[in-house]
Amino acid sequence: MSTNTAATHRGRASETDPGGPAQLAASGDSSFGFWLAALVAVVGVTTAAVWAVAGVLDQTQQPAGFVRADVPGSASVVLTQVGAHVVYYEGGALEGGDDRAALTASELVVTGANGATVDLRPYPGDLRYDVPGRPGALGTAIAVFDADRTGPYTVETQATAADPDARLAVGDDLAPATVRAVVLPALAALVSVLAAIALAVRTWTRRNRRFPS
Repeated sequence: MSTNTAATHRGRASETDPGGPAQLAASGDSSFGFWLAALVAVVGVTTAAVWAVAGVLDQTQQPAGFVRADVPGSASVVLTQVGAHVVYYEGGALEGGDDRAALTASELVVTGANGATVDLRPYPGDLRYDVPGRPGALGTAIAVFDADRTGPYTVETQATAADPDARLAVGDDLAPATVRAVVLPALAALVSVLAAIALAVRTWTRRNRRFPS
């Protein structure tokens, strides 16, 4: 009888022993939760960074596909999408940092697919890029026009520029896609970090409930 009682006491002691198997297993579960939270944060942030770099690099390569024309001169471009399109001025910088002879929207004429003149407006912002194949030359967005139909369009200017190698370029607006390439990965990284924090807090809470101090 005394032997059974002693065994019962030993069994109960092992269940509540701070160093017993139950607490060691719980400690292992907690460690796994914290490691999983760290993994979620690292993988999420790394993936978002790669996504952002790839998106920005893709946008830096877009100007290579723009249609170009001499200044003065004209460029014919076939638009396959309606909506806003941007005219860029590409030229080298003068002493002082800016080409003061860069063109403006008022010096351009755009003829639409139906032969009518298309309204132009100044580009609402400061958008620039490095011109592919021309070290030191910058492309600057100077005008926007809206294409109401697909087909051939002509962009023309009779103005002159101080840079003899100045060009006009016609293409998409680089700003929205560049912003998306940065903002969306940043949001994804933030979500992964918040998820990791939530997982770590949940793990900590469960451990404290199981083994309160």
